[in-house]
This record gives sequence, structure tokens and C-alpha cells, in this order.
Amino acid sequence: MQLPTTGGMAPRNSGARVGLSRRELVRRGAVVAGGVATLGLVAARPALGEGRPSDPRPIPGGCDENFNPVPIDPFIHVLPPAIGFEMATITDFTGVVATTEVQGTARGSDGSTYTFDADMRFMEGLYVGNDGRLRQGSFGFV
Repeated sequence: MQLPTTGGMAPRNSGARVGLSRRELVRRGAVVAGGVATLGLVAARPALGEGRPSDPRPIPGGCDENFNPVPIDPFIHVLPPAIGFEMATITDFTGVVATTEVQGTARGSDGSTYTFDADMRFMEGLYVGNDGRLRQGSFGFV
């Protein structure tokens, strides 16, 4: 089945600064994650390869229990957010994928220091469901 392609978007020419501060990146990421979670778009079923007939099919590979990339029989159908890896977590998909990885440290009220690594992805477009039908949807992975 041939999926339609999406057209490119022209870059914005705002004339403003190019980058974001870490604080602004974390703030925006938290706002997006909270909005998606509030809307009920975040579900682990597609990443774990389980679900209803209308759910999208997961990518064939993913990561094992230690988060090492594996081509078959993964623990979770997600690959690292890096160049050369599949950014979408579903297969037979054409659309828009937005992804980010936020890393940092936090200090607890007891003075302990913790590290975190948050991988967030959002997809919107056409996909082939488990039932073989072409569908449209929006998905989030946090």
C-alpha cells in the first residue's frame, strides 16, 4: 500500500535568536507533555506492541531491557532519539514526528542529587492499523 507523502513546511524567518535556554526548553517540554497527558493521548500499548485492531503497528525493532537497540524481539518498540535511528514508534506511517531528549540533574529536599533522561515524541499523520486499514491519528510517547 502506497502512503501519501507530506509536503515540507517553509522555515520561519523571525529574525529572533536561534537557540533556547535550557530552562525554556524544559519549560516548553513540560507544557507539551502535560497537555498531551491531559488530553489522554499518551498510551503505552503501541510502544509495548499490544492493542486494539485500530491501533498502529509498532516498529519491528526497539530496545531490550537495558535500553540497548535490538533489531528483533524488543522489550519496548522505541529506538534512541538520535540521527540514524527511527524517530517514529509506529510502522507504516507518514506524517509529522517531533522528538526531543531532555537530560539533567535535580536536587532533592534532603540534598540528594538525581539525574534524569526524558525522551518525548509526538506523531500526527496517516498510518496502517493492526486491521490493515489506512487511518489518521495523533500519538504521544513520554
